Amino acid sequence: MDIQHIIAHFEQLSEEEQTKEIYAHYGLALYFGQAAEQQVAHMLIFDKLFQVKPETGEQYTALFEEYAAATKPAGLLAIEAQMAYQLADADRDELQQVLMLREYLAGSYFKIHAALVLQPEGKRRLLSDFTAVQNRSRALHARLQQYQREYVERTGVEPELMQQTWATVVRDAQRVLAAQAGVA
Repeated sequence: MDIQHIIAHFEQLSEEEQTKEIYAHYGLALYFGQAAEQQVAHMLIFDKLFQVKPETGEQYTALFEEYAAATKPAGLLAIEAQMAYQLADADRDELQQVLMLREYLAGSYFKIHAALVLQPEGKRRLLSDFTAVQNRSRALHARLQQYQREYVERTGVEPELMQQTWATVVRDAQRVLAAQAGVA
């Protein structure tokens, strides 16, 4: 996303619309960061399924929940992804940074930068920060997809098995999310 185009559009908006635009870009930054995190979790689940080959539903569920919960530190996820998918050091570092940025945005960003919403220059900075995170997350997502394609080619996983496995991962993700929603 071109920040100059976004800023030009932003400056034509009313103050109220600008605030909405900032929060829309904040939401998109979180979304794309979360998408990259979930992609890594799914990649690692996929790798573990073909390495461990769980024999029972309990083994499968334990393996799935280890990564689906996304409770591992960003650095550990990045290293595991690098080992499983042969990520370049620069991509491993970018993955770690994007995961940490997403967590920072979700937990601390507005605690530190809340006053920026009240200043014209601050609003542009917020917009620029959120757009930068979106762009980094999207670019990383595309690179991770390429690594996953190369992994599939390298390991010789049949497309049908890949689809079956992915269907199982999706089904279990829905089950885990439904169970978490019921607890909350």
